[in-house]
Amino acid sequence: MRKALTELDHRLLALLRANGRESFVNLAEALGSSEGTVRAHIKRLTDQGVICRFTVRTRGANLKALIEIQSDTNVHTSDLTQRIADWPGVEVVYEVSGNEDLIVIAEADDTDQLDEIIEKIRKLPNVRSTRSRLILKETA
Repeated sequence: MRKALTELDHRLLALLRANGRESFVNLAEALGSSEGTVRAHIKRLTDQGVICRFTVRTRGANLKALIEIQSDTNVHTSDLTQRIADWPGVEVVYEVSGNEDLIVIAEADDTDQLDEIIEKIRKLPNVRSTRSRLILKETA
């Protein structure tokens, strides 16, 4: 059972979103807490699934795109999500509400590589359509 998030949890998560590699000592100092408390909170948040993974956010790719995907009706979008999420160049996949069912954030070195990702998505069973948008600027 998931325990409700405390104010310290929310502040800790904000710090980790900004820098997931920050040391426990620096996190504790920023929170006005002890290192042991920070370690315990991170362990609990990880065990409860609040923190799913620690990842790296890059800006190294020459192109970043948002790819909106519409699937056929009566399709488990989580099946499509799982297939796409592990592909090289795919940063994240969101299941969303609205006209589109999934949104993929993809990184590529050039337009050919981006086109390969989009074409691979289009060839998946149950994908009705895609719409892509280049991300022009990202502010962390």
